[in-house]
Amino acid sequence: MRTLRVIKAEVIKTMKIWLTYPIMLLFWGIFPLMWVLPFIFQGKAFVGGLESESFKNLTGTANYLSFVLLGAIISTYIFSGLWGVGNALREETYWGTLEYMIVSPTHPLIILVGKTVVEFLYASVVVFIQSLIAVFILGLRVGINQFLPVALIVFLLLVGFYGLAIALAGFTLLIKEVHGWVRTLEWVFYLFSPIRYPVEINPITKTISLLIPLTYALVAVRAIILLNKSVLDLTKTLLLLGLMDVLFLGTGILLFTYLEKQTRKVGTIAMH
Repeated sequence: MRTLRVIKAEVIKTMKIWLTYPIMLLFWGIFPLMWVLPFIFQGKAFVGGLESESFKNLTGTANYLSFVLLGAIISTYIFSGLWGVGNALREETYWGTLEYMIVSPTHPLIILVGKTVVEFLYASVVVFIQSLIAVFILGLRVGINQFLPVALIVFLLLVGFYGLAIALAGFTLLIKEVHGWVRTLEWVFYLFSPIRYPVEINPITKTISLLIPLTYALVAVRAIILLNKSVLDLTKTLLLLGLMDVLFLGTGILLFTYLEKQTRKVGTIAMH
């Protein structure tokens, strides 16, 4: 019960900070879709439109715009988690509250759970804004019956990636910097997972993409929305995501616990 109160307090605190800067919600709701526009223009310049038979041979759909819109929307959860949770304890350093958190009876991991919850809520609002723009302005078609299967896939994706973000938070405690790590992961995901393009186009990207949970989630979401597949058709993909969840979340918690102890040992918690 005490743990739940701590998580609730952390959620309320972080939300109050975010609501102080409401323009950021609008910014992140719109900006991730802006990079889709150059791809639309490129498609029209190269093939005279947004549909291509060669693209259909790789993905099963000729609708490139819907393909890349779904990549932008789903990846919002990932990058929000990596930046929000991975950088959470570094922000506490800026606010001057990290030392109080560390010496309090509450384990820092509990604080991170609260930050994970509020980051999920924030990302969900952003994704909702993006989805409205994609459906009503850019023409993405999504059926009501597809919502629950997609929500299940996103949940399975996030469990593992929040484990990775928790591990990054541990590294932040130790080395006092996370931007380089997250920037590197961003470009790895852009290159080796099918956010912007089908990774099947190159044997190297196709092989490496199999190690990234985001790949399976994007393939599954697109199969449901663009190819009208059912959850039963994606059983293997969901099982792989579940196994990756166990691996990523377990490893993330163990890494954070170890790195937090190492930070206490070397006495660098208050250093910048």
